[in-house]
Amino acid sequence: MEATLPRTGGVYSPPAGTKGVSNTTIQSVPYNALVDDLTADANAARPITAGGTGATSASVARTNLGLAIGTNVQAHDAGLQSIAGLTTAADRMIYTTAADAYATTALTPFARTILDDADAAAVKSTLGLAAIASSGSAADLGSGTIADARLPSSMGGKTFTGDVQFTEGVDFGSAVAAHLALWETNYGFSVTSNTLNYVSGSEHVFHSGTNEVARISSSGALTLDTALAVSEGGTGATDAATARSNLGANNASNLTTGTLPNARISGAYDGITTLSTSGKITTTGNEIEISGGSPRVRFSDTNTDAYDFWAYVDSNRFYVLADRDNSGTWETPHALELNASSNVGYLFGSQIITAGNYDGLGITPEARSIAAGNGLTGGGDLSANRTLTLGTPGNITNSTGNSVTSTSHTHALGFTAAEVYTGSSNSELTFPLGDVRLVSYSATPARNGTLTFYLYSNTAQYSTNVNGTAVGGTWRSRGLGGSNVALMQRMA
Repeated sequence: MEATLPRTGGVYSPPAGTKGVSNTTIQSVPYNALVDDLTADANAARPITAGGTGATSASVARTNLGLAIGTNVQAHDAGLQSIAGLTTAADRMIYTTAADAYATTALTPFARTILDDADAAAVKSTLGLAAIASSGSAADLGSGTIADARLPSSMGGKTFTGDVQFTEGVDFGSAVAAHLALWETNYGFSVTSNTLNYVSGSEHVFHSGTNEVARISSSGALTLDTALAVSEGGTGATDAATARSNLGANNASNLTTGTLPNARISGAYDGITTLSTSGKITTTGNEIEISGGSPRVRFSDTNTDAYDFWAYVDSNRFYVLADRDNSGTWETPHALELNASSNVGYLFGSQIITAGNYDGLGITPEARSIAAGNGLTGGGDLSANRTLTLGTPGNITNSTGNSVTSTSHTHALGFTAAEVYTGSSNSELTFPLGDVRLVSYSATPARNGTLTFYLYSNTAQYSTNVNGTAVGGTWRSRGLGGSNVALMQRMA
C-alpha cells in the first residue's frame, strides 16, 4: 500500500499522479493506492487541526484537547452541582442540609459583625456585655431594667426610702394580722383570718387626684363614682341594657353553648359556613341563592350502590355531574352540560338536538318534507319512509328537446341519430335521417359529396339520371358499392 496521504496544516491532499486526466486511461495501481490511502485515513484518528481529537479513546481525546479530568477540568461533583443550582442574593449565606446538598439562609450585616469576632470576649464586646461579663457585678449595668424573672421571689430586711408602687395585690402574709393605715389611724383596713375588715369610723372616701372615685359608708356600702369597667370585673354600666351590651350578652357571636330558637334568627344570615341537618330544609320563598366562585350543590345518596350527583355552575355553563364509581368526585362524560353562551347542550357527552342545531349536527327533523318536483311523484314529511317515483319519459328522437312536466320529462338526443325506415312502399320519397340507399350514378361522386337522385323507371333502383321525382332531403356519398353504384346516406 502507498504511504499515508500527506497533510498540509492538518488538511489532506492527494498525491501527484492520482487524479484522472480527460481522455486518458485510469491506471489501477495509483488509483487503488489512493483508495487504500483514503481507507487508512478514514480509519485513523483525525487530528485536532482537522477538527478531530487525535485520539481513539475518550480519555486520550480529553487529554489532547486539554480537558483531562482532575488536571484541566473539575470532575462532576454532587455538592458543586447543588451549589450551582442555588439563587444567591445580598445578605444570604450557603449552608448544608445533607451530604452534598446546599441551601441559602439569611446572614444579616449584624450577624457578620459577630462571625468575624476571634473569641468569646470579642463577641461579648460586640453585644455590649463586656463590662458585666468581665466583673460579674450588677453595678456595671449602666442602663435598662432587670426583668422580673431575674429578681428573687422573696426578699427580707429591705428598706425603701422612696415611693413604692404596686401594680398587683400586696401579700402581707397569712400568719399574722396586718394593718394598713390610710392617712389617718382610724381609717384603714385590717386582715383577720380570711376576712378583710375596714376600720370603723365615718365614711372612707377614695380619690384619684382631686376627684372622688369611690366611697365606703360607715355601714360598709360601696358607692362608685364611675361604673366599674368590664376589665375590672364590673359591667361598665349603670343600667341593665347597657350592662348586657358591654358584656356582649346581646351578641350571638359570644354564645358558646346551646342553640338559638327560630324567633331569634330573621332576615338575611351569612354566618353559616357548614350546615348539617337530618331533616329537610323548607322555605316559603320562591328562591334559594348559592353564590360564590363556581358554586355547586351535592346530593349524596346513602343507599347501597347509589350514585352521588352535583348541580354545578362554572362561568357560562351549568352541569349535572355524577359520581359513578363512589370515588368521591365526578367523572366524564357529564350527565348534563348546558352552555348559555352558545345555546348548546350535551347529555352524557352527546350534543342535545334542538330546533336550532339540526343542520349543524347533520340531522333532519321530522317536520321537514321531501317534495316531488316536476317529473316526479310521491314524497311527504319525514315521519315515515318516502318514495319518489320518476315519471315515464317519452321517446327520444332527433326532434325531442329537454323538457319536464308535472309527471314526466323528455331529453334532447345531443347528436343526430340514424333512424330506421320501416315503410314498404317502392315509391317512397321521404326517408328518415341516417337512412342509406344504393344509387346508380353517371358521374362518380366524391367521398362525402352531396348527390341528388331519383326513383328509377323500374321499381328496384335509384339513379342520378333525372327520370321522375327526386328523393327528398340532403344525401351524401359514403363510398362506392360496386360498378357505377354509390352508398348514399341522408343527412338533412
